Amino acid sequence: MRTRQRSRRWNIGILALLLAGLVCFGAVEGVALPLQDQREDRYNSAQNSPLTHDIARTSHYATRYMGNASKVTGLFRSLPLGPIRSFALDPDVFTVQVNLDASAPMAEIDRDRAYLYSATAAFAYIDNLEAVIFNEGSVAYRVTREGLLTWYGMDGFAALTADSAVWKKAVQDKLADQDYARRAFQELFRESKTLSV
Repeated sequence: MRTRQRSRRWNIGILALLLAGLVCFGAVEGVALPLQDQREDRYNSAQNSPLTHDIARTSHYATRYMGNASKVTGLFRSLPLGPIRSFALDPDVFTVQVNLDASAPMAEIDRDRAYLYSATAAFAYIDNLEAVIFNEGSVAYRVTREGLLTWYGMDGFAALTADSAVWKKAVQDKLADQDYARRAFQELFRESKTLSV
């Protein structure tokens, strides 16, 4: 009799543990993981806009030399530029050309913001880069390190990327003003020939 009661208690204990495990599994699979997936989706979609992009996630692409093709291409692919077809690097003149997918054109204000944001990030993370050309296919725009330094009133870009809060205040928050982005594009970006490398 005692073994039967003991066996019954043992079975009830196992059943209770099994039910608790199923409840926990259901909570994790049905609630926690979907919430985590939603947060990740929101974060990833925020990376497509210069207004919400997290500059800290690009810091591991920092390089002293623009000749480091894997870091340069990784940097530009991590920035909110839209679809990129290919790249051209000319180390003789320290210039990177980003060939954008012309089949997915951006609205003018989005283009202004994306180019200013991405060029600033490129100059901040690639120490010897002197110019960036954004090639849209039918037209290409060139911006220089010197022009952007003058625009921001700085001697160098290192201070911008030292802290995400500084970047947000000095670069990102200002892009919310459409007139600021448009004026920057008009003053800094010049139509250019594409690289012949």
